[in-house]
Amino acid sequence: MNNRKYLTLPYTFLLICLIPIQQLSAQDWNYQIGLNSSHFRYQSPLTQAQNTYHPEAGLHLSLLRNDRLIDTSKTTSRFLRKLDYQVGLAINQFNSFGEAQNIPFSYNTTYVGLKLGIGMKSALGRGWHVSYASLLHSNKLVLGSQKMGNQVYNLSGNDQFNRIQFQLGGDVKLSKRINSQTALFVFFSESWQLNTIQKEGSQLAINPSTFGFGIQYSPLK
Repeated sequence: MNNRKYLTLPYTFLLICLIPIQQLSAQDWNYQIGLNSSHFRYQSPLTQAQNTYHPEAGLHLSLLRNDRLIDTSKTTSRFLRKLDYQVGLAINQFNSFGEAQNIPFSYNTTYVGLKLGIGMKSALGRGWHVSYASLLHSNKLVLGSQKMGNQVYNLSGNDQFNRIQFQLGGDVKLSKRINSQTALFVFFSESWQLNTIQKEGSQLAINPSTFGFGIQYSPLK
C-alpha cells in the first residue's frame, strides 16, 4: 500500500502557501460539524489489496482554535507573518460496509483525537475569505463494532483498529463574515492514514473525506 500518492494534496497546500497573500488576523475559534466518507483499504501479506469495502457516512465534530504561528513583532519575514496554526479536538465516525463471499459485513467506529494544522487565510472581498491548511490528526478508538452476517464483534480489542491512528491531510474553508466577531463557513478536507502496516505484515488504512459547515468566533481584541 503506497502512501506517497496520498501526500499530493498536502504538498499542494504547502506550495499554495508560498504565494504572497494579504496579511490577516487569524485568532478565532471554529466549531465544525460534517460528514465523513471513509475509504477503508486492507491488504494481507499474501494477497493483493481488497476492494470489497464501500464508504458509509459518519459524523464529524471538532472544536479548533486558530492563532498566528509566530508573533508578528518577533519576525521580519512576510511569509512567516502570514502563517497561522490550528489545534483542537475532533470526534470522527469512520464507517464502511461490503460483502465477502456473499456474506455482508459492516464496520462502525468512533475515534476521538487531536487535530493540528498550519495554513493561511486570504480575503476575497465583501466579507468572504478562503483558508487552506495542511493537517495532522492523531485518533484513538473509543467505540467500534464489526458485523459479519448475523455476528457482531467488538473492535476495542482488535489491534488493527485499537492502536493510535495518524493521518496526514489538508482542508479548504470558505467563510462569510456576518459581523466583527462571527463568520459562517463550509469546508472540505481529505486525510490519509500514515501508520498502515500491522504487526503480522498486513496493511489497513482509513482515509476519510469530510464535508461540512461551521461557525467561526473571533474574540474582541
